[in-house]
Amino acid sequence: MEHGSGRRQRVAGVMAVAILVSGCSSDGSDGFGDSGDSGASEMDRAWQENYCRELGSWQRARNSATEEGAESDAGPDGDAVVSAARQLPSAAYEGAGDDGSMLDVTVMAVRGDTGAEGEAVAYCAAAGFETLTR
Repeated sequence: MEHGSGRRQRVAGVMAVAILVSGCSSDGSDGFGDSGDSGASEMDRAWQENYCRELGSWQRARNSATEEGAESDAGPDGDAVVSAARQLPSAAYEGAGDDGSMLDVTVMAVRGDTGAEGEAVAYCAAAGFETLTR
């Protein structure tokens, strides 16, 4: 019996080390396969996901209106995506580049600035939510 007990202790020790090492990743991931912003809290990640979801919804509505032949000025209202941008954590604003905050970038995108829209999409991709945008 003593022999089996020693083996179990070694296995438990190896598992404990593996768990500790998996939590100490230096590649920017959180140890669970998520390569998004590992420094963000769960709430921050939820706001980022909401922003990217709203951005994607706005893009799909705009693209649908364009396909149906609507005038460019009659595109969808971007209020929901702008509101979502206001809720982003302050750390998210660093991803906006030289053009200012993600709120600024979002307002420019909703007004038709394709470069700003590209920055917003790139932000979502960097956050790990690229599938929510077009």
